[in-house]
Amino acid sequence: SDAMRSSLLLLLHLSAEAAWHHNCEPPSHNDKVIPIGVFVPFPVAHNGTRSNETTAPPSLDLHEHTGYSETNPGDFAPAISLALHHIRNHSCLLAGHRIELTYKSTQCSPALGMKALFDVISQEPKPVAIFGGQCTNVNDPIAMALKYWRIVQLSYAETHPKFSSADAQELYPSFFRVVPSYRNSNEAKVQLIKQFNWTKVATIKQSDESRFALPHEKLTASMEAAKLTIIRTAGISHHEKENIASELKTLKDLDAHIIVMDAAMDMAMVVMCEAYKKEMYGSNYVWILPGYQVQSWPLHEFNFTALNCSKEEAKVMLDRHFAVEFAKERRRREVQLPFKKTAREVLDEMRRKKMDTTMWSTFLYDGMWTLAIAISEALKKNPDEVVFDNLLETMTDIDFQGITGRVKFASNERLGIVDVKQYIKGAYQEIGKYDGTDKSFELDESKLNGWKAPSDHTQIEERTERISDTLRVAFSLLAVVGILLSLLFLIVNVRYRNHRFIKMSSPNLNNVIIIGSICTYSSVILLGIDTQIVEHDHFSFLCTARTWVLCLGFTLAFGSMFSKTWRVHSIFTNIRMDKKAIKDSKLFLILGVLLLLDIIVLSLWAYFDPFILMRHRLPDVATNTSVIRSTVETCHSGSMAYQIVLFAIKGVLMILGCFLAWETRRVNIPALNDSKYIGMSVYVVVVMSVIGLSIAFILQDRVNESYALTSLFIIFSTTLTLCLLFVPKLIELVRNPQGIEPKGYRRGLMKSVVNKQKTTIPTSSNDDCKDLLSRAEAENQLKHRILQEKSAQLWELLERLRDLGDTSFMQQDWCFGSSGIVSGPPTTTPDSDPLLGGSRKSEHSSSDRTVAFREPSTSSARNNNCTSKDEWQPWAADEPSTML
Repeated sequence: SDAMRSSLLLLLHLSAEAAWHHNCEPPSHNDKVIPIGVFVPFPVAHNGTRSNETTAPPSLDLHEHTGYSETNPGDFAPAISLALHHIRNHSCLLAGHRIELTYKSTQCSPALGMKALFDVISQEPKPVAIFGGQCTNVNDPIAMALKYWRIVQLSYAETHPKFSSADAQELYPSFFRVVPSYRNSNEAKVQLIKQFNWTKVATIKQSDESRFALPHEKLTASMEAAKLTIIRTAGISHHEKENIASELKTLKDLDAHIIVMDAAMDMAMVVMCEAYKKEMYGSNYVWILPGYQVQSWPLHEFNFTALNCSKEEAKVMLDRHFAVEFAKERRRREVQLPFKKTAREVLDEMRRKKMDTTMWSTFLYDGMWTLAIAISEALKKNPDEVVFDNLLETMTDIDFQGITGRVKFASNERLGIVDVKQYIKGAYQEIGKYDGTDKSFELDESKLNGWKAPSDHTQIEERTERISDTLRVAFSLLAVVGILLSLLFLIVNVRYRNHRFIKMSSPNLNNVIIIGSICTYSSVILLGIDTQIVEHDHFSFLCTARTWVLCLGFTLAFGSMFSKTWRVHSIFTNIRMDKKAIKDSKLFLILGVLLLLDIIVLSLWAYFDPFILMRHRLPDVATNTSVIRSTVETCHSGSMAYQIVLFAIKGVLMILGCFLAWETRRVNIPALNDSKYIGMSVYVVVVMSVIGLSIAFILQDRVNESYALTSLFIIFSTTLTLCLLFVPKLIELVRNPQGIEPKGYRRGLMKSVVNKQKTTIPTSSNDDCKDLLSRAEAENQLKHRILQEKSAQLWELLERLRDLGDTSFMQQDWCFGSSGIVSGPPTTTPDSDPLLGGSRKSEHSSSDRTVAFREPSTSSARNNNCTSKDEWQPWAADEPSTML
């Protein structure tokens, strides 16, 4: 049963205790007394319990003198009494001796502290040690005095760094403290920083408080010894709170992300509020603060109105910061203490007896064990009395396991356990520890709840902006498709070059347009090549190839369309009496001049100012975790003169092309079957070139966008031009594969000539009748003059046939008669129009021959053998492409 099991356990426990004390001398009232003075900061009774009488001044503030505050600190006597009980009844320490305590209240007053010291040293026997006190202003004069009285002092709560300064061994040679000092906390902070691989930190210290300023100096020295880079150490104080904002701004400008601060809680809150305004919080910043031995920040105690921030902002700022503070209890509690009990058993016993009402209870317990072990070791050297030198030596060499961890001293300082905590959702969570005795650091990252350590500085991500592989492949494939389409058109154009429909559109110039289009398609592929594909040394040749291919391709394609448009414009808008045929050779001459200009400019450019690879740095782009520093690789030339010359030539060419296309917009010439489509192509190329060049210039730093839009415009304009010029020809080949001339096709040329100035007369009101009549008369006169010019041209052709001896047409009098053409003297005045029944003197012949035209009779028209279908028209050329 449970009762029997409990009884058995109790029996075994008592048997173990009996066996333990079998070789120990039992305590006796005759044991030799070892006096120890105990200094506490509150009034106490003779037995060490807290007195109800309060003689302390009302201004007493433990936080002011110790750095820590307790709302209602409990008695120290219970923890001390428990330690003495375990020492006396559960160990063989001090056999034949017993410790006798004398409690004195200092009330954190130096005067009362010195009085308490004089009281205990005036007693007989004189105390061998002083256990206490808690307040720094009391411990300082007492510790300096005790070296002359040759008495050891062990403090259970002193954490001030002055007792571990460089001259501490000289000023306080007999002063020890069982609570871990800032030396351990500093090492823990350094280990925490190294744990997350941080190498750059900034620090903030409260300059007007030595409790934080002194350890901070040692902290920076430890950081430098650990090869950590301290970006800046900012100083703050109560008297210069207005400088906190500027100090934080400086830290932010210096790119500080890991900030270690040593300051009191009230000053730390001031810094936090200012840091919130500077946006120095969140996942990119880490704050490491000293521990204040609190479970959560008492935000209700702060005046946020005076701090110029809100409680919610303070919560946001405090979230996820780290705190480093000494541990009040050890984590591994199964460790056996100097007697047959584990740390867990002792701690459980203290809680059952409610001895943990003060934060110093565990240090009081271990402190008493420290003195007992040291005195026991000193008595082994001199059993008659506790010699100061022996006790000082044993205190320095002491090493045992206590409930606060391993108790060991170095330079009179406790090497203890330091807890590493993180503030999560309004409360501290223990995530690791540092043990100063063996310099071990442990961190349980599973307790971070998904928190990720940020970088200690803004990551500078060096990036070279390159064309996306997807875009490069996509547009290269489109360019290849365009090249294949161009080759298809080229094959068709060459294969059917003698087809009447294709022959009339100047197939040679069409071939040049196709070759230029292939060049422009190829430039898209070249534009997609960068230093990922070619070596840096060859990039300049790639730049030159891009320029030459695109420039010459544009000139070949657009120059050919320009020359064909110019021919249409020359024939149908500038009619002269001496009009001669414009052959393809003249158009090739124009194209050759344009190509020569390009070659000259490009050659001079390549020789005097060749391209080089230039890396242009873009503005930095800041993200949450890094700064992207992008670089663009461009083709760079020292002078813009050559580009300006090329742009000027192309610009003038495009402007003239637009002008000619506009002037010939109403020409519908069956003999020149692609004139309308050439005009449309000119418009497309000009618009796409202007838009594409503008966008490429604007987006030159956006590599992918610039390449995509530039390639899109090149492919679109080139493909549309090819389709406008050659798709109608393919359709005509399908419809009329033999190239048979359709009915009335030859009349189309004369019809186009006569109707070139045809305009639509809009209807208007009666008030504009006179104006409309004058316009009609002017148009009639213009057409009359055109008819006269064509009549003169006809006469000249007939005269040339006569001079060449070709008189076959003279044998067709019956046919001429039916057509209304007869030979004979003029029947009209010299100024009359021969096509209107009169005669006109030829201005281009040496003879005065005339030709008269009259209307054919109805019977002749019915009986003649030259039907209208086969009638011969002297103004219709056999090869329109040659005549026009």
